[in-house]
Amino acid sequence: MTNVVARTENARLTTLEGVIERGLATFVEVGQALLEIRESRLYRETHGTFEDYCRERWAMRREQADRLIRAADVASLVNPIGLIPNEAVARELAPLRDSPSLVQQAWQEVTERHGPTPTAAQVREVVATRLDVHNHRAQGTGENEWYTPQKYIDLAREVLGEIDLDPASSTAAQTAVAARAFFSEHDDGLSRPWGGRVWLNPPYSQPHVAKFIRKLVQELVAGHVTHAILLTHNYTDTTWFHDAAAHCAAICFTRGRVRFVSPDGEEASPTQGQAFFYFGSGVDRFAEVFGPLGFVLSRHP
Repeated sequence: MTNVVARTENARLTTLEGVIERGLATFVEVGQALLEIRESRLYRETHGTFEDYCRERWAMRREQADRLIRAADVASLVNPIGLIPNEAVARELAPLRDSPSLVQQAWQEVTERHGPTPTAAQVREVVATRLDVHNHRAQGTGENEWYTPQKYIDLAREVLGEIDLDPASSTAAQTAVAARAFFSEHDDGLSRPWGGRVWLNPPYSQPHVAKFIRKLVQELVAGHVTHAILLTHNYTDTTWFHDAAAHCAAICFTRGRVRFVSPDGEEASPTQGQAFFYFGSGVDRFAEVFGPLGFVLSRHP
């Protein structure tokens, strides 16, 4: 009898543990599925956009789908060292997801403090501290308001012909850029439609840089932006860098570092080099113009 009870209890335990494992994995599996559908545009036979697909097929807003995708991405980064208990906790780690090492360091710190199942609030506190440090290092000064020197703008104009839009700019920066239209911080360029030939030197702190690159890719895929040149630090280990690289036609990695200009005219170089991404059909022209700055890699046809 005892053996029968033990076998029954063990079988029930196995069943319940399976339920728990599936529950823990659900948001990860959903996020990964949504990501593949979005990136491969598997919805295109029945829906015009990913947003329409989410709303009509799953009664889900685009923002919710994006949150699930980010949460799944974070969970995969943490997986080698631990298991994230739920989406709410994963969501708090998402601002660090462009740096896998930071995500893992934050998770290790929070679990050392609070155990293997911390609350979202406990994770948020640790992430806030690490995000402040990361943002400071990302720019070299902690400030986002740094302008691109005129000579690089002139090179971009040689390739693009004209700059129709500078979506992350300011009135002062337009002295050099002279775009037909620009969005300042107060205009909230992320919420506006983009189009034509774009020059983008986004704010380099997180989560801003990732959001601007995501917006650029969306507008390119939609066909609204026809050509673009993007200037960023060469953080090749980040998700946003790989997102840009996956959609661009060519990249110029600079020899040396760009000396950016502050609003008061001070010049400063960050601690790493830069990369110019080119999106469009004029790869040969881009390589000719930007080649002297470093070396250019282009995508195979």
